[in-house]
Amino acid sequence: MPNPQKRGYLYGTFILAVGMAVVKLIGACFKIPLTNLLGGVGMSYFNVAYDLYYPLYALFVSGVPVAVSKLVSELVAKGQLHQTSRLFHRALWTFAGLGALGMGLMLLGAEAFAQLVKNPQAAAAVRMLAPALLFGCLMAVLRGYWQGMHNMVPTAVSQVVEAVSKLCFGLGLAVLVTQVGLKQYRSGGQVFGTLCQSLEEAHLALLPYSAAGAILGVTISTLCGTLYLIFWHFRHQKRQPDFSPPRREEKQLTRQLLSIAIPVCIASVISNLTSFIDLVSVMNRLEAAVERAPALLLKQYQGKIPSGVPLDRLPSYLYGCYSGLAVPLYNLTPALIGTVGISLLPAISAAWAVKNRRHLEQTATSALRISALLAMPAGIGLCLLAEPILGLLYASRPLEAAAIVSALRLMGLSSILLAMSLPVNAILQATGRATIPVKLLFIGGILKLLCNFILVADPRLNIQAAPVGTLLCHAFVFFGGLWQMVQQTGLRLSGAEIFGKPLLAGLGCGGIAYLSHRFLFQHWGSEWKLVISIALGGIFYLFLVLLMKALTKADISMLPGGEKFGNLLEKRSLLG
Repeated sequence: MPNPQKRGYLYGTFILAVGMAVVKLIGACFKIPLTNLLGGVGMSYFNVAYDLYYPLYALFVSGVPVAVSKLVSELVAKGQLHQTSRLFHRALWTFAGLGALGMGLMLLGAEAFAQLVKNPQAAAAVRMLAPALLFGCLMAVLRGYWQGMHNMVPTAVSQVVEAVSKLCFGLGLAVLVTQVGLKQYRSGGQVFGTLCQSLEEAHLALLPYSAAGAILGVTISTLCGTLYLIFWHFRHQKRQPDFSPPRREEKQLTRQLLSIAIPVCIASVISNLTSFIDLVSVMNRLEAAVERAPALLLKQYQGKIPSGVPLDRLPSYLYGCYSGLAVPLYNLTPALIGTVGISLLPAISAAWAVKNRRHLEQTATSALRISALLAMPAGIGLCLLAEPILGLLYASRPLEAAAIVSALRLMGLSSILLAMSLPVNAILQATGRATIPVKLLFIGGILKLLCNFILVADPRLNIQAAPVGTLLCHAFVFFGGLWQMVQQTGLRLSGAEIFGKPLLAGLGCGGIAYLSHRFLFQHWGSEWKLVISIALGGIFYLFLVLLMKALTKADISMLPGGEKFGNLLEKRSLLG
């Protein structure tokens, strides 16, 4: 394998992006059947567990790979490779202890949290997910170490191992629990001790247990990912002779790790609070909307609510549609752009450590431009094609898809801003300014909470207003972070090159895909029309990118096999 450090950050990004694409494909194979199995109410139990897990994961885990990766990459850039092993072992013990603490908090607080969010039946699912925090910390140290070495392969492969394990164990356990429960109902009229008068009532009684089974499969998948990384580390780690100066105090090394990890964790907590804020505020404000005008909501969602969902379950149903159908699609673009930030951080840290100003500016500019080229068409396409995308992916849940399509359109635009803020935050973290994203995200979170409190309680808007706060939050974080990055680091950026060309190309891509689908919708009834429309939009997008010379030869050359392709495009004057 070529040395990934010499190939540039995009080489690592490519490895992570391929792994992420495989993970998302496998994730769709998990999430779509699971949503079809559990429905809106069942997915609300499943997502309550995640909505507590994500903030705790952010608090205890998210800063770990950043801290380890940054310090390891700086040691490598300074030629102090022999010190990386000592750093790794200290990080492993430090963050394993924090992971165990997080697991204990989640186990002890499961019941209280489920009561707080008005979803007490989700407590079992919350408890099942708690051990994943410990396994997540161990994985984060191992991934951060190899990312600091500019090797993204173990991170990418371990994510695939996790996804495959989640598909097998999560979906398998959910189906198994459902079958066992239905068998109990047919033989004795009870489901895990609850007497049921009808099959519909039995299905509702089963949902908390089926969701908990699926969550247990998720926890098992994190264990599988951890075991793979341990195997990789012991197989590929080369023991380095220690020619270092006298050993630094262990407490000092721990302080170094925590001084980097804590601001990143706080920023990640606040970032993940958008979903936590949704969980706490949206459910409660939806209840207020139902109390104010139940007839108005029933009329608005007439024909979009399954039979058997009573009025008091309507907030859970709408939140389940939002979090179970729309949010996973919204998160696709940021997940893809997140691979740029992961690979970018050690590259920026190394350049900053050795004061290589030219390489720093070139890498930052390239990363922002590539992020925009990926985020713009994806977000705009999701906005314009929200209805057919939901209809295709959740064909067996047409009522849930119809209920949430308007919200997803606005979420497509929000996904662009969230995705673009990720490389900006990575640059700030790599240059020692990790507290700036914390402050911006805190203010953005307040904006989101205020919007949810005011708008979601309006019966005319209800769940459809939840994405408004998300849009305002991430707009503030992105533009504020970009301004601070330029002010604090002195980087010189070209707005037209970085944002202008990708925006024009993205609008062209989305427009062609939308018009193609409208034309095919009128003349062709096949489900392939959406796939063909997206393909036509992608081809037109590639044409616009090359016509406007939005890519450079350096960008292409960092990709596997990109040197020859870059020379070919350069001869035809298609590169900037």
